[in-house]
Amino acid sequence: MKRSVLILLLTLSCMPLRAQEETLSLQECLSAASERSPLLRNTSLDVSAARAQRDEARLEYLPKVGLTSFGFYAHHPLLEITLHDVLGHSDAAHDLNTELDALARERGIDPSYSTLKWGYGAAATLLQPVYAGGRIRSGNRLADLGLEAAVLKDSLRQREVRDSVESKYWRIVSLQLKRETLSETLALLDTLDKDLRSALLAGLATEPQQLELTLKRQKLLSGIRRLDGSLSLLKMDLLETAGLGTRPVSAGRPRLTDTLSDTPEPRSVLSGERSVAGTDEARLLQLQVEARKQEKAMAVGALLPEVAVGAGYGYSALRGPGSGSFNGMVFGTLRIPLTDIPKAVIRARRYDYQIQKALSDQDWLTSRLALREQMLALELQSSWDDMQDAIAAVQVAEDALRRIRIRYEAGSVPAAEVMQCALVLSSAKESLVERRIAYRLAVNHYRQCIQHQRD
Repeated sequence: MKRSVLILLLTLSCMPLRAQEETLSLQECLSAASERSPLLRNTSLDVSAARAQRDEARLEYLPKVGLTSFGFYAHHPLLEITLHDVLGHSDAAHDLNTELDALARERGIDPSYSTLKWGYGAAATLLQPVYAGGRIRSGNRLADLGLEAAVLKDSLRQREVRDSVESKYWRIVSLQLKRETLSETLALLDTLDKDLRSALLAGLATEPQQLELTLKRQKLLSGIRRLDGSLSLLKMDLLETAGLGTRPVSAGRPRLTDTLSDTPEPRSVLSGERSVAGTDEARLLQLQVEARKQEKAMAVGALLPEVAVGAGYGYSALRGPGSGSFNGMVFGTLRIPLTDIPKAVIRARRYDYQIQKALSDQDWLTSRLALREQMLALELQSSWDDMQDAIAAVQVAEDALRRIRIRYEAGSVPAAEVMQCALVLSSAKESLVERRIAYRLAVNHYRQCIQHQRD
């Protein structure tokens, strides 16, 4: 009874440990990277900024409404009119001015008039641009191009992050498989070590054979320890790249669940003739050319007249207390930038050079994009061939080890030959893992290139 209770307690104590076993799939890493990767945060902000800039450019079509207020006080009136200003300064006018001045003063009338010594006012104005040389339309088009370019750059950045996450994920998987291979080889050497110790006691083996086997085992153990350290560092790097934060990691935690079992053949991945004109990279090159053209259109628009109409309404008091009143007006403006013409001509010429440079870059980079797709297809086929060679090498090594073990158990070959065949098989399996990973990454790179082609 006590024994049953003890077994039950031990089982229950192990259950939380099993429940806490942490696993991580490739899809979880990719989803987390798309949502929380710090590498994508800036490109997402660039898209938001470009969208805000586009909305800002749209407002240029709307009328501009403003409020204006003013006030002033002058030491002397700004406007003062006397009889001399009305009658002139001739001799006859001087005599008449003297008589009228005396008559006005006798009757208590000031012969001069002054105003605008102080005043204040406030008005609301509305100005609607009618024609601005096409600069408003070009500015909005340029903002649209900027938003599309920001979205494409964000898409390309996401692709780069996905490639980085997948490469790091499969690198960890390859190291895990290497560790399993080394563990299998170590188990075989442990068995040989027991047999060799028994043979040594029976006088059927020598000390150098025992020493050689011990050194091989120590080398395998050292390799396993180095792999464990590399696995821990690579898992920390993977978690950071995927935006999963920092957490305790080790060689076995978290455990990556994806395997290399699903490996499509090249003919199912390659997809005939395609044009690079539809890729995101090619579209970015087109946007660069179009942006330069719109910038030139804005520079040319600076040479053309600007036409606008407006209206205003407000209150002003300019002649002292009790003189305030409301008033409104409509107006139109025409601006011809005469002095800016030479500067605008030189600016347009500068944009011509930039357009030529953008077209040259587009032609050269488009050819590079076509070459890249061909290189990815060639890399895909080459990786597949290398993987098939590695599979054949593993099969040959396994057959050789199987035959050697039969002969070893029959006592016709020494343990050193079994050990040598085991190490050859271990090396072949490691090479197969590397080539499987290389082929899987080649498939991913080619698919990413194809999937980002635009309709």
